[in-house]
Amino acid sequence: MNGKQRIAKQSKEWLTTAFFELLKRQPYGEITVKDISEQAQLSRRTFYRSFKDKEDLLDDYGNRMIHAYLARLTNLSRANMDFEQVLTTFFSFWYEQRNEIRLLIKQNLFMVLLAKLSPQATKLYDVFQSPWHIEGTKREISYVMSFSFGGFWNILNMWLIEENPDSPKEVAHTLLIALKKMNYEE
Repeated sequence: MNGKQRIAKQSKEWLTTAFFELLKRQPYGEITVKDISEQAQLSRRTFYRSFKDKEDLLDDYGNRMIHAYLARLTNLSRANMDFEQVLTTFFSFWYEQRNEIRLLIKQNLFMVLLAKLSPQATKLYDVFQSPWHIEGTKREISYVMSFSFGGFWNILNMWLIEENPDSPKEVAHTLLIALKKMNYEE
């Protein structure tokens, strides 16, 4: 990464941090590009070099979180990987982002991210290979991923709004027990 790219990346990070600082104090609808730029102590021109608008900034944040989560997943050892480990990794990752996620939930923006990121769910399936994935058509995999993505996103929405949420391990364990009970055969 050259110097120009590093500066552009740093500017994006500062603008995103400024955006979340503003979300603490005012409604999303009242936040302007000017407000974000001033909070970041950058020019509006710098904002527009990084983003089209504040919705684009929010999309970029969501995409960066998904990529960071994927990176975390790919670091898991495939040899000893089990579903509980994957669940714990998922909940631990988002728990680390809980302050920002809580702000998005309170401003009704978290579900907006779900709608924008859901179409990428199938890419997660392709990138991350695991023993429990099904072999199926793109449509079948799309159904599975939409179901999973929506379910996990709803858990995050309910869990991370809490001031003192349960630990990621507790949430993963609870979900694992419920999923095992659903898998019973008569």
